[in-house]
Amino acid sequence: MNIQEREFKRVVIIGGGFGGLHIAKELENKNFKVAILDKNNYHTFQPLLYQAWFV
Repeated sequence: MNIQEREFKRVVIIGGGFGGLHIAKELENKNFKVAILDKNNYHTFQPLLYQAWFV
C-alpha cells in the first residue's frame, strides 16, 4: 500500500447519521484526520423539515 506517514492518525467513520456526526464532532480538535463514508450525500431530518419551509 502507498500510505504516507502523517502527523495525524486517520479515522474512518462509516455512516453519517446522528452517531457518525456526533463522533466526528468529538474528534474535531484532537489530532485526527476524519473521513465520513455514507451511502447518501445529504443530511435531512425529515420530522422537522416542515419547520424549515415556514421560517
